[in-house]
Amino acid sequence: MNYTTKWLTDKTRVEELVDFFITHKTDSYISHSEIMYGRAIDSQHWNPDLKAVFTAQLMNDYDYDGTSKLNILIAENENGEIAGMLVFNIINSPFKKYAVLEDMLLNQSLRGQSLGSKLLEEVIQESKNWNISFIMLESGVNNHGAHHFFEKYGFQKVSESYMLTL
Repeated sequence: MNYTTKWLTDKTRVEELVDFFITHKTDSYISHSEIMYGRAIDSQHWNPDLKAVFTAQLMNDYDYDGTSKLNILIAENENGEIAGMLVFNIINSPFKKYAVLEDMLLNQSLRGQSLGSKLLEEVIQESKNWNISFIMLESGVNNHGAHHFFEKYGFQKVSESYMLTL
């Protein structure tokens, strides 16, 4: 099947994106950003209100710290159904222009068909066009498949995150 990618420019598909995320997320996907932004309670449990939390984040058109606009790239099949999504945030700091790949999810049944590569390659090319210095991302500690995928594209581990629950 052929898949096309496109940047979303309106909010008409937010509910569909949130439902897609909920359907295809795994517990290993949880990382510190899911906890920080309220989508997960801890490293092993999603927030029971995930749908409301994620919908509010996407509908209000802000990144997770409220400072910039999210960019959403989707892959869809010939019927217009979402097959993958990538949430991308461009940061214009006083020192560097960089990006954060906030989320990337695929329909689990389509993994291994180069759909993730198609999304990532498009966002890398756009980053070059937008004069972005580097792309950051973080991933759940047990999300080994994602780690291997991103390393294949040249991403390098630069830190580890730790958390103390109080």
